[in-house]
Amino acid sequence: MFDRRIRIACCAAFALWWLAPSSAFADDDGFTVADVHEDVTAASALAAKDQAQAEAQSKAFETLMGRMAQGKAPHLNSAQITDLVAGFEVANEQTSPVRYIADYTFHFNPAAVRKLLETSSVAFTPNPVKPVVVLPVLAIGGRSELWDDPNPWRDAWAKRAGVEATLPVVVPVGDLADVAAIDAPKALAGDRVAIKAISSRYQNDDVLVVQGRPASGPRRFEVTAARYSHDGGVPAQTATVATAAKPGESDADLMTRAIAATIDKLGQSWKAANTVDPNISGTIDATLTSASLADWVAVRNRLRAIPSVRGTDLLSFDRSQIRIAIRYIGDQNQFRAALGERGLALGGADPDWTLALHVAPAPAPAPPPDAGAKPDAGQQDNLRKADE
Repeated sequence: MFDRRIRIACCAAFALWWLAPSSAFADDDGFTVADVHEDVTAASALAAKDQAQAEAQSKAFETLMGRMAQGKAPHLNSAQITDLVAGFEVANEQTSPVRYIADYTFHFNPAAVRKLLETSSVAFTPNPVKPVVVLPVLAIGGRSELWDDPNPWRDAWAKRAGVEATLPVVVPVGDLADVAAIDAPKALAGDRVAIKAISSRYQNDDVLVVQGRPASGPRRFEVTAARYSHDGGVPAQTATVATAAKPGESDADLMTRAIAATIDKLGQSWKAANTVDPNISGTIDATLTSASLADWVAVRNRLRAIPSVRGTDLLSFDRSQIRIAIRYIGDQNQFRAALGERGLALGGADPDWTLALHVAPAPAPAPPPDAGAKPDAGQQDNLRKADE
């Protein structure tokens, strides 16, 4: 009798815990638009400042819609955009009696922006793509170089940092703490401890390991990329890109084009997998396959970190299984992909769905630098000189 009361109490406590609000929502970094530059001349400094803020706010909103909306974004006036802004910062201000210059950073309200897009019936990505920490490993001369100097491959990526793109990037500064966190072999092997260490130094952003190698016959630059989640529980997103050299093209220009192709491929792939149509929705009832309380915690938090999930209901709970109902927007294939990106595997079929927690294994290490196509001596010299 006493044991039965304990079990009932535990079940009730679990139900309250499952249904309680959670703070483990997706990060909101993607709803921040930085480096919006304004230079306005008007009748007075105050008028120029007001005009600059209104224009900067509009530009920031357009940038955010470019990250999120598929197709035509909603058209809003200045007051409507203001209602979506959670806050803003101003830097590098310069004024004169009739001129105002400044750089703005705008923080948009994630819930308000998502609601706008849903009610506008616009297909969108519920979470704008966040920046990734890039680790550019150059495979050359039988070695893999990351923090070495010179590393023209890392230099080329550094020039892309801060540029608005389908995949914004952050390049580590390469100080002693970065060097201690991860090296080239660990980056190529997808060492999760090292990946987490470097991620934690840069706001827990995802980490993108990009191994680049010059190749000849015909001359080209090959990139093998692997994107790792900061929590280590999501399957790595991988891609390979080969960029053929143009006649007379410098190594630096070739690497710049290889970077653009890599960013575009990974960014478009992420956007396609994460775009949902708010006109489509569904509900599935699923049985969780694990009996571990720690796994229940992980499943709950990961579900609540998926913006396309609109709610969960606890249907039943006993010692052997938990059944839940999950409400979502978008089609079922998109929902399954969103679950997979958060380390959740949807199996079975209606009405017998199963939901399993899994931690993806690290991908196989990249081939050693001397495997496959190799650069010739002239290309090695060119890369080392970095077109000086």
